[in-house]
Amino acid sequence: MKKSLKIILIIVACVIGIGVVGGGIAFGIVSKSANMKEYKLGDDTVKSINAVVNKRKVVSVSSSTSNGVKSKSVEYKSSTAQGDLMKYVEYLVKDEGFVLTKDIDLSNVPATAQLGKESKDAGQILIMTIDYTNFGYTITLQKGEGTLTRY
Repeated sequence: MKKSLKIILIIVACVIGIGVVGGGIAFGIVSKSANMKEYKLGDDTVKSINAVVNKRKVVSVSSSTSNGVKSKSVEYKSSTAQGDLMKYVEYLVKDEGFVLTKDIDLSNVPATAQLGKESKDAGQILIMTIDYTNFGYTITLQKGEGTLTRY
């Protein structure tokens, strides 16, 4: 009986240890993302919203590739979402060369904004989609083959 208890305690300690290490890694990834100054997809970089409007709380980060389209999404929490986005979209258009691919009306909440620009890689484009509410926004940057349709 005592041997079984020791085995159970060892298993519980291992599970807790794995959880602590996994949680530390996840926290480190989100913390690093909270300080990111740019979004990067291959050779293309775009200044992050945190670099333009100051640090906002990162809720989650994800990256994927599907059917040749690379994608990176960062979800932020902000009590000033509309002001943040107004400043960021203005920056993207004036300084990063993005164009509107969908009409943006920041007074309609929740809603989606979309901008695009040609990639550094020939025949590819970058599309930035911003889904926003009164409490935050998710910025998704995608890179893939295509042509740009301006709004």
